[in-house]
Amino acid sequence: MLLNKFNNNHLMKKQKVLIADDNPHFAKALKFMLVDSFQDRIEDIITVKDGEECLNELSHKIYDMVFMDINMPKINGIDATREATTRYRNLVVIAVSFHSEMKYVVQMIEAGARSYIIKDEICRDSLDKALSIEYSY
Repeated sequence: MLLNKFNNNHLMKKQKVLIADDNPHFAKALKFMLVDSFQDRIEDIITVKDGEECLNELSHKIYDMVFMDINMPKINGIDATREATTRYRNLVVIAVSFHSEMKYVVQMIEAGARSYIIKDEICRDSLDKALSIEYSY
């Protein structure tokens, strides 16, 4: 019984989340969905508008997870994901994009993303699954 309580508490570690998306309306909506549905699982959420700001933010603060858009100015999500996952091995990157074509999914997974969510299909269940991903390599 004690072991189960320990394991459940361990799984409920609050996460620091970074949202990298150049669409301020989408970033705000995603942040709202995360806070509204998972405030007990999230310690902090910061938003940035491009891959360059994402990498800069990651160099100043430790994050558990990044929700990364693909098409962004300065540094796109594919290059930012590749750089971020190379620098920060325990970081979980979740790709978020309106693109549903397989080539984008493959590019983001090859760059180091752990999952891919199509923006039009984001829901509580897809966010719950994303927040449950832990670094396991």
